[in-house]
Amino acid sequence: MRRIAFVNEKGGTCKTTLCVNVAAWLAGRGHRVLVVDMDTQGHAGKSLGVDVRGLRPTVFEWLVGTAAIGEVARPTAIENLELAPANKELSALPVALASAPDRADRLDRRLDALPPGRWDYVLVDAPPSVSLVTENVLVGARELVVPVALTYLALDGCAEIVRSLEALREERGTAPELTLVVPTLSRRTQLAAEILEKLRLHFPTQLARTVLGWSVKIDEAQSHGRTIFKHAPRSSGARELAAIAAEIARAGRAERAA
Repeated sequence: MRRIAFVNEKGGTCKTTLCVNVAAWLAGRGHRVLVVDMDTQGHAGKSLGVDVRGLRPTVFEWLVGTAAIGEVARPTAIENLELAPANKELSALPVALASAPDRADRLDRRLDALPPGRWDYVLVDAPPSVSLVTENVLVGARELVVPVALTYLALDGCAEIVRSLEALREERGTAPELTLVVPTLSRRTQLAAEILEKLRLHFPTQLARTVLGWSVKIDEAQSHGRTIFKHAPRSSGARELAAIAAEIARAGRAERAA
């Protein structure tokens, strides 16, 4: 089972867009996928057509130990794709786990205890901030996909993630692998071209071959609680997201072969 987190400490980078649509693409090819939403905004659930407001139990109960994954994981409208939803209740996690010695390891332990063979992929949508929740995501994931909008601040957020990985590796002796850095929200501007070139220099082997452009169809799909493959399957956004998902899938096959 692959455990992949979609992370950037800057918001508005298409992190949730990638997580949900990659999950749908994988599910459409027969893989059993669980999306774990670790963001209090609950956008992963909303993007899959799930009303998460007031929903219980959620990942909060799963992490604090008052609900099992079988109670939290819910089917979605997409075959083979389940969701462990989040909502504002997750903001109470740092207080709820303040005195717990394993407070940064809860997600890791819960993922270790998942029923064997139930899911082929667990995709985690991380919050766009630094917190105990983010720390749990970095400890629990085995791979990272980092979306970087082609703006200065998003590039800075990517650099912060790299520093966080280095600190985690120093502290624990291990950290998730950086599987893919995905340029997003691309426009034909000089600034975007310069940032893309910087990404090529810093991530020569991890940079995605496909750049995700800005797409109104993707925004429309999310507003309807649908993936791009259901809303506009022939759009440029659908083609680009499918290509990115295929790169992530190939990365796993290459790792297993190695």
